[in-house]
Amino acid sequence: MHATRRHWMVVSFGLSFSVLAVLLDRPALVFGTVGVACWSLVRSVSFASELRRQVEETTVIQTPARDSVRTNTPLSVSVDVEGLRDTRLDLSVESRPPLSSRGASAAARTATLGADEATAATTYSVTIPTAGTASFRPPVLESTDELGLFTGRWVGGDEPTVTVTQRTPRNVHVGRGGQMAQTRYGNQQAERNTSGQATAEIREYTTGDSLRHVDWNATARFNYPHVREYENEADRKVVIFIDRRPSVGNGRPGETQFAYLREVALALVEEANERSDSVALYAVGRDGITARYPFRSTPTHYAAIRETLYSLDPEGSQGGVGGERGEERAATERMSGSVASRRRRTLRGDDSAFAARLRPFLTNATGAGANATPLRSTVERGLTRHAENVSAVVLTSDAHRHEVRDCVRHASQQATWANAFLAPRVLFDPTDLTDLDETYGRYVSFERFRRKLGGYPRVSAFEVGPGDRLETVLSSAREARV
Repeated sequence: MHATRRHWMVVSFGLSFSVLAVLLDRPALVFGTVGVACWSLVRSVSFASELRRQVEETTVIQTPARDSVRTNTPLSVSVDVEGLRDTRLDLSVESRPPLSSRGASAAARTATLGADEATAATTYSVTIPTAGTASFRPPVLESTDELGLFTGRWVGGDEPTVTVTQRTPRNVHVGRGGQMAQTRYGNQQAERNTSGQATAEIREYTTGDSLRHVDWNATARFNYPHVREYENEADRKVVIFIDRRPSVGNGRPGETQFAYLREVALALVEEANERSDSVALYAVGRDGITARYPFRSTPTHYAAIRETLYSLDPEGSQGGVGGERGEERAATERMSGSVASRRRRTLRGDDSAFAARLRPFLTNATGAGANATPLRSTVERGLTRHAENVSAVVLTSDAHRHEVRDCVRHASQQATWANAFLAPRVLFDPTDLTDLDETYGRYVSFERFRRKLGGYPRVSAFEVGPGDRLETVLSSAREARV
């Protein structure tokens, strides 16, 4: 409960009687001050009592139109207020959507009840740009007496939640040369048996053996109970390296290269969850690691990784085709040792200030650490301590082929198995497929690169992209050959 400015003006008016009593030597004027004070006290007590009733009996319900919504999709929210029927107080209720929401002013989110009204309602619309679980905050209620002398402010009401999911790409294709892959992990070790352990032997049943280990096929074959014994097998570990630099930001909103790669990463996490495999995640930006999760195999760990993946976007991109320039900029930030070496040789004998300024950069590029690009250094770091029984997964584009080749080669040498999932730039070109011959030529170049990666020992390389777009490119080539 707070006194308003109007109340203090009334108090000042009451005090003026005392001042006049002194100045005019009229003691009777003091009764004016006393009268105003008594009146103000009665009003404050009455307001406090009425406010207490209003706080106890007012109900506010915030109702989102849907329990689940896509990012940046309008969400309608209705606010229903039910208050006292016999009160002299005015009441305003401001709904408070999640902090990350956008699109509704405070006036649009406010429902007002007059002193003679018992119910009120309002509806507004917001958008939420971040994936995850968004919680509404309790509404703010403000009550004022009919003369505007006192006001009370408190929070109350329900706090609904909304699940916000990313716009998912359509027609996700994962495969080789236009053919869909058979499994989400690719060519890896054989499927585990239901026990999660390798079979050591099958022997006759003896007293004390668990019935869970009875092998019914062997029992039927030998006409005597047999059990299957298992040997301990270390949990398989899956480490995911996902690139979120500008070079994976090409494509339409919600259908960027990164969006397709994220779908693959989510599928890998889901399969690891089904197998109870330990999963680690590294998200790589221009300056290095932007998100990291160590190896764990708990439900909360899988959920945390999924939530993080949904919250990520390509750096320098607003979800549209803005990754093109970022890719070119990132490509100029680094160069291979051979290119730097050639350019350094061109500066021999050049004593200009420009050459003196440029020479240290080219020297550093050819020295130690020349290949220490963000993705390469992250892969090395992630596999340094955990190479035994680890499957490495690299998700990136073909924008920096030299870097990708180094990463995959290193992963093949350090990990038990390595998978490379590449989102070819040719399938995400923002322009229409007007020149299909040129587009097919670019795809053939990518396919050669993918096959080269798949030729490394213990490596499977896949293409990731929109299946309909890939089919258009391949069908045009088939028609041209007919």
